[in-house]
Amino acid sequence: MEYLRHRGERIPLIGLGTYRFGENGRQDEIAVLKYGISRLGMTLLDTAEMYGGGLSEEILGEAVRGLDRESLFIVDKILPHNAAAGRFFESCTRSLERLGTDCIDLYLLHWRGDADLQQTVFEMERLVSEGLIRHWGVSNFDTDDMQELFECEMGSRCFCDQILYNITARGAEFDLIPWCKEHDVLVMGYSPLCNCSSARQAVAGGALAADIAAREGKTPESLMLSFAVRNRDIAAVFKTASIPHLEWNMQNVFEPIPPEELELLSAKYPPPDRKYPLEKI
Repeated sequence: MEYLRHRGERIPLIGLGTYRFGENGRQDEIAVLKYGISRLGMTLLDTAEMYGGGLSEEILGEAVRGLDRESLFIVDKILPHNAAAGRFFESCTRSLERLGTDCIDLYLLHWRGDADLQQTVFEMERLVSEGLIRHWGVSNFDTDDMQELFECEMGSRCFCDQILYNITARGAEFDLIPWCKEHDVLVMGYSPLCNCSSARQAVAGGALAADIAAREGKTPESLMLSFAVRNRDIAAVFKTASIPHLEWNMQNVFEPIPPEELELLSAKYPPPDRKYPLEKI
């Protein structure tokens, strides 16, 4: 595993997500999490109270039971309607109970919704002061949202913006990612293997990705993951419910993509030349 450092934290470049866990074989999903953590060093673990109404949190909690808690970096999220209603403490403590831990490493507002930003900052800081979370951040915030957040008192303490980012969804490169770097906000990309299965299949099944992957000893999927973390300053989380798929996706993933191959990929999947609204799932 390779890592990035952000505000004193050592965070794996690639981690495991749990979206829709609980729908396709709980024991298989637990096995994937355990394998990823123990064999591949994927100790960045992402979940949310929304996923399965808390079931994904329970599955993650079961998977990490008995492991060295300090070696894990757990990311969780509060729903905007719970944030808007001021239920930060209630949501967080329920998530902690399902996870079977006493502290969440990074707690995110899942998307902006109707939550008041200043109140969100105050509530997140309260959770930090009470030891229930270590860091807080946001998800699916575009540049204007981040600017407004930073106008709030203590808004600059935002640790992370988790966004959709992959080889076919590069719009954030135009202004959001540079803004986050300038303001010391970690960018964490979700769905680094494309927005949906059809989009992923279109890339992975294309001649360009297949040819480059073959030349570089990767799979088309690991090539996409390599692309997402190519600069070693963005973390990425993805979900799989199969150990063979996990191995396939991670094959030689940290071997750098040569500049000439990156040029070919950017010709096929170009970076933005103007501002686009942030894509979301």
